Amino acid sequence: MKIYKTLIFTSIVSMMISCDYVEPYPIQDQSDEELWSHANFGEGLLTRAYTGLNASYPITMDSYTDNAVPSTPGQNSLALGNWTLEGNSIGNWDNSYTNLKYINIFLENAEDLIYSVSDPTQNDIENNQRIGEAYFLRAWYHAELLKNYAGKVHGEMKGIPVVTSSLDDVEDLDLPRNTYEEVVAQITKDCDSAISRLPLKYNNGSDNFTGLANRGRASGLGAMALKARVYLNAASPAYGGSTQDLWLRAANAAAEAINASDGLTNLTNYGNFNDANNFDNIWIQPTYVGNGLENTYYPPSLFGDGSLNPSQNLVNAFPAIDGFPIGESNNYSETLPYENRDPRFERFIFYNGDDYNGNIIETFEGGEDAPGGLSQQGTRTGYYLKKLLSKNVRLTPGDVTTDVKFYVFLSRTELYLNFAEAANEALGPDDASLGFSAADVMAKIRERAGIDSDSLTEGYQDEYLSLQVMGGKNDFRKFIHNERRLELAFEGFRFWDLRRWNEPLSHTIEGVEITPSSDGYDYDYITVEQHQFQEYMRYVPLPFEQVLIMDNLLQNEGWN
Repeated sequence: MKIYKTLIFTSIVSMMISCDYVEPYPIQDQSDEELWSHANFGEGLLTRAYTGLNASYPITMDSYTDNAVPSTPGQNSLALGNWTLEGNSIGNWDNSYTNLKYINIFLENAEDLIYSVSDPTQNDIENNQRIGEAYFLRAWYHAELLKNYAGKVHGEMKGIPVVTSSLDDVEDLDLPRNTYEEVVAQITKDCDSAISRLPLKYNNGSDNFTGLANRGRASGLGAMALKARVYLNAASPAYGGSTQDLWLRAANAAAEAINASDGLTNLTNYGNFNDANNFDNIWIQPTYVGNGLENTYYPPSLFGDGSLNPSQNLVNAFPAIDGFPIGESNNYSETLPYENRDPRFERFIFYNGDDYNGNIIETFEGGEDAPGGLSQQGTRTGYYLKKLLSKNVRLTPGDVTTDVKFYVFLSRTELYLNFAEAANEALGPDDASLGFSAADVMAKIRERAGIDSDSLTEGYQDEYLSLQVMGGKNDFRKFIHNERRLELAFEGFRFWDLRRWNEPLSHTIEGVEITPSSDGYDYDYITVEQHQFQEYMRYVPLPFEQVLIMDNLLQNEGWN
């Protein structure tokens, strides 16, 4: 092992492990063999890879899409025509490759780690599971890099450099980019290695290896869900050309994960987004307690900063209570636009007149949550973000909520949507040859949302869904895309979905000005800002400084 590897290794574990483990020698005086004889030291590298995960919702990325704007103009300058190669804020190249190095060093030495001398069975279980976790984390970091940086080079779809060993020499660092499919193959290979070694779930009470305390660790089901996500992206128009074979590959992977997770079952009601016992969340960050999200996103009348304002574009995407788009529903009224709406609207968005824990949100002109009210800025769109925030918390200055928080890396909701999209593209909306159809899965999504029309005597009880099924693949595609927009809003998906679907990136972002009138309110819909992206910006640039120093690392087209 090279000396610099040992230096990296010892610097990590010396911060994380008590010196009691290495008596009688200080850590810097031990050989590589002595260091690797302690499982705790090896796990220090694995722990470092876990702590390197981006464990917070990239909420503000929705302000680069048609879903939202920041409350302070210009904070999303990337979307306003100011995205430059030198000032790119998307992706985390250095962090991902640093953590891949830690993982690869671990895997190169993991087979010899001793977890228990006295209990060979425990030793074998822990050794096997930790290696499985390392394979999963290697797949995860490669998948994040692929999502962030894949793009065309001289007309060919390229991924990122695949790294499956600790690179010893400086010249080894100047790697060319693998093709997109080569990266996909490596990710899925590592996912399969993880699946073969890891427990499917961590739901076995207080068991040391499969119990609830391990939910922050990688699982077999997590690896299956990641594989389905990667295959979905690989089939998408912007990456895989939308071929039937690629869509079918993605649908099969998602179906396997759904079947492994107890089959196509009802989704748990939204309730509190921060319910750590909700097993619809496949892989979550270890829980913590705090009210930082509420401080940042609550409206001013709830003592929040109101930092992100959902757009009228997004509000209009929520259907009426009967499931029909607002322009096609008899339940929707332009004079009472927030009544008789899809229940997700009230669960995800603060709006004028919203009664939240006894506090009435006022975004009308002169209201507490309007510009010039309790906050000079107020809301630019007439709305504030509610999704992901604690349901029953009302902040007062100095208070800290005791509500548990966590970030969801992988969820059953996303898995259902991934299957529905891939199955519809490969087989159409109502083909159940994989055990269930795209329409069957979307019925579960809509049922959880609270849309269940009883007007039909047979078929799907959601009448609008039934009509989209009859409309065929193209109509159902639009339906799925809209449902995905709603279900995954503010979780970091919209930015990437628009790109992989080859849908327009530039949008006119709208809001509403509300003024009191003699019979209620008047609504004046306004333009808030224009988002401007060039077509080459469909693919994110590789880091400017990396391309400068690495001759073999070619930049995505348009960014040179």
